[in-house]
Amino acid sequence: MLTLGQPVLVWSDEFNGATIDSANWEHMIGDGTIYGVPAGWGNNELQYYTDRAVNSFVSNGSLHIVARQESFAGYGYTSARLRSKNKQDFLYGRMEGRIQLPSTAGIWPAFWMLPTNNVYGGWAASGEIDIMESVNVADTIFGTIHHGGPWPQNTSLGGTLSNGTDFSQGFHVYAIEWEPDVIRWYVDGVLYSVQTSGGWFSTNAPPGNTRAPFDQLFHFLLNVAVGGNFPGAPNGTSQFPQEMMIDYVRVYDLTPNGQSPFSGSPHAIGGRIEAEEFDNGGAGVAYNDCDTTNNGGAFRTLEGVDIEASTEGGFNIGWLCGGEWVEYTVDVAAGGNYLVESRVASNATGGSFHLEFDGVDKTGTVSVPVTGGWQSWTTVSAVAALDAGEQVLRFVNDSGPEEYNINYFDFTLLAASDLDLDGDVDLADYAILSGCVAGPGVSSPPGGCSASAFSSADLDNDGDVDLDDYGAFSAGF
Repeated sequence: MLTLGQPVLVWSDEFNGATIDSANWEHMIGDGTIYGVPAGWGNNELQYYTDRAVNSFVSNGSLHIVARQESFAGYGYTSARLRSKNKQDFLYGRMEGRIQLPSTAGIWPAFWMLPTNNVYGGWAASGEIDIMESVNVADTIFGTIHHGGPWPQNTSLGGTLSNGTDFSQGFHVYAIEWEPDVIRWYVDGVLYSVQTSGGWFSTNAPPGNTRAPFDQLFHFLLNVAVGGNFPGAPNGTSQFPQEMMIDYVRVYDLTPNGQSPFSGSPHAIGGRIEAEEFDNGGAGVAYNDCDTTNNGGAFRTLEGVDIEASTEGGFNIGWLCGGEWVEYTVDVAAGGNYLVESRVASNATGGSFHLEFDGVDKTGTVSVPVTGGWQSWTTVSAVAALDAGEQVLRFVNDSGPEEYNINYFDFTLLAASDLDLDGDVDLADYAILSGCVAGPGVSSPPGGCSASAFSSADLDNDGDVDLDDYGAFSAGF
């Protein structure tokens, strides 16, 4: 059974050394132009970023980023901007930093994230996550996501926290909890904003991918800007230098075993499970695939499972090869016998699979016939005796070189009076019941009635198949 526990620390920089750790951070230099960004970092900012020790250094267990008013490279201010791109990149988790902010007119400190590979194109089609921003006087914290189309078709969602605190007078913990369908913002453990995949989008994402653009690797940025569109320019009240101090940056895995349900909640059984909605957790945890890429190029493009659009709507897992498996966290509403109907297609070879629940094979081998096309769908079925409660379903491909596609699994709880376990209570079940009538006081099957049929027909579990069982049968007929 999948059991979730407390978040587990997976990476941190505690800034306890004497220098900035180059394994975690690189300096970004200049005004943005060498990175393909318009001068002023696209925001009309007034600073020139350097890698000089006067603008960024580690001391007394903190990273210090210092904005200074000075003439440098044609600009009137200097500061520092650090990023973890291609050094420390993350998808999902709790990201937090303990930070003391600067505070003066025209200052703009930020702790934020950008996509490492820009899977969906240029900003902001591939997204931006602002964990913490503050402008001017440090009395309001902003938490924002940027998404939508490439600029200027971009848009944003966010929230603010303004609770009377002067965030420049001490350290505070700024955090997000980032999951596939939700991002939550916190200051000192206080939740102040929630955004979901129902609100964000990327115009460049494949149809049906509601998690884009926040379903790809992102990296951290730490910087102190001066001026710009958001805070406005410094004025006669502004004081420099201004310093942001970062005690630590930490990343926690919210699912310590690395695995979690695709939607955040287990799939309900009875009901339908779409094959492509397997658990989060990645290769070796939630699935095993023959290669590392999604050869179908659809839906969950960063996963190694091959997913393609289905002619029946939605998506299917395709081209299954020997040894592949996929897992789903499920919640079985009631124990009993379930009819399992799987939608499959195979161009020329057919194949076979079985379904395991918490490591136990519950279906036996299910054969996949040749259907004459990768999108020529048919239904195969089996019966599984399931226990109630949360558990992990594993779809296991038992084929060797044979290949086939799978679209979804339907689970239907069978009635006790469905004696032949075909999903219908009908005359065939009545024939089984009639053939097993042994009369009162007879506790073994009569001739022609198998032991398993007799056991199924004894609906009141009294050791006889008699008129009492006819009554129970009639109630479901």
